[in-house]
Amino acid sequence: MNSRTSADSDRGTLEMRSTLPARDYYAAEVFDLEKERIFYRNWFCVGREEQVPAPGDFMVRDVVDENVLVVRDDAETLRAFYNVCRHRGTRLCEGEGSAGKALSCPYHAWTYSLDGRLIATPNVPEMVGFDRTRLGLNAVALQTWEGFIFVNLAPEPGPLDRQLGDWAGYARYHLGRLRTAHRFAYDVAANWKILHENYNECLHCPRVHPELVKVIPVYRRGTMAEPDGIWGNRLVEGATSFTRTGRSRLPALPDLTEEERGRYNGMTIFPNLILDCFPDNVLYTILWPGAPERTNVTCGLLVESSTLGQPDFDPGDIVEFHDLVNRQDWGICERAQKGQRSRGYRQGVYPPQDEYVHEFDQHYLRERGRGPETPG
Repeated sequence: MNSRTSADSDRGTLEMRSTLPARDYYAAEVFDLEKERIFYRNWFCVGREEQVPAPGDFMVRDVVDENVLVVRDDAETLRAFYNVCRHRGTRLCEGEGSAGKALSCPYHAWTYSLDGRLIATPNVPEMVGFDRTRLGLNAVALQTWEGFIFVNLAPEPGPLDRQLGDWAGYARYHLGRLRTAHRFAYDVAANWKILHENYNECLHCPRVHPELVKVIPVYRRGTMAEPDGIWGNRLVEGATSFTRTGRSRLPALPDLTEEERGRYNGMTIFPNLILDCFPDNVLYTILWPGAPERTNVTCGLLVESSTLGQPDFDPGDIVEFHDLVNRQDWGICERAQKGQRSRGYRQGVYPPQDEYVHEFDQHYLRERGRGPETPG
């Protein structure tokens, strides 16, 4: 986990450092390394438990080039499988929905129980060596945390806790009991790392986010840490939410301290989950790397379930502001992506305010390992 909200280092002691090479943001061979060493080895967030609430409910998600089926079985346990029939490799399900009592292949009707066992093979006679007990769906490791679903394609995945790190400071937001009030979807023509790096700095904020810096004053300075080193960022005096006015019609999340009711806190869980915690809502952002220069993004606005059910519930001003800031970010990320292929740019620099970007890139390099040699 990388928290955006720790105090700045003593910037007087920092030396100029170089960014990742430009080709790391567009080269196919680098993206291939990332698939095998990052996305297929790490826990990858694929959504919220509330998206598959009842037995038989499922959702299908892409983990880069692999397609994963998440389903709730008869015992209400969440399970994940490679979304392919063991007969001829046909994809079993698409999108989200309910499979009913079993998973049936649309091609030849091979049928699997919700826990992945092969239970029917119509028109297939008994054959020597044909053992249905060995032809169940291939399982994918699945764990949950605070209402989020993570999958891991590694044969022997490490513990999810290793990626979560120290999240105790966020416990009072009770992410697991919040429910999604609104979802956003974006198709961004930029490498997934550029989106992460943009999230981890605010040098761009005064120029790209004029509305945002009115709500979080420290961002006007192009920095992400308060001068006194407090945890989080203070909202402008009197603000209680993330809107153009700094206020909304939603009540504050009930268990926050008085100080937290006037602050914003952000965190990332490598490689693809971002959490923005506000006094009255939490925004989650899931990155779906699709190609070296393409990232699909889904966001969800989380609120207290009791608030969601109120007749006067209206998060429209919050939704509008989140969407505004998102689109500003994606637009500038796409412009950054376009410049990576220029003959006039090979590598950039980190000024002191980019310390969190540098931390992300160093984490990325540790996970990816040595890359392909640069062509001569």
